[in-house]
Amino acid sequence: MRILRHGRPGMPASAIAIGSFDGVHRGHAALIGNVRDRARALGLATAVITFEPLPREFFAPQAAPGRISSLAERLACLASLGVEVAYALRFDRAFAALTAEAFEKRLAAHHRARWVMV
Repeated sequence: MRILRHGRPGMPASAIAIGSFDGVHRGHAALIGNVRDRARALGLATAVITFEPLPREFFAPQAAPGRISSLAERLACLASLGVEVAYALRFDRAFAALTAEAFEKRLAAHHRARWVMV
């Protein structure tokens, strides 16, 4: 699995799952399975976008629950589910301020998203 902090030109067109994926539980595995199946059907790469820090840690660090898994553990679990590209995006004030339209454009341009599941 390729792990990137930012999308970049030349990345393969992909079906992308977006989420925190802390713990990578059975529900996450089912979601990744759906994305993987759709990616194969459409001839796309299977990708995920996850965040560091997790959004709930950014917005309310005092109230955020303890992590179930580290970023490295999360990425290892995602790789075992057949994810080909993982984007570990920095969740900061600038990212949180993106409009839905700006995020959609970023997904298409930087991550070459052609199909998305959240």
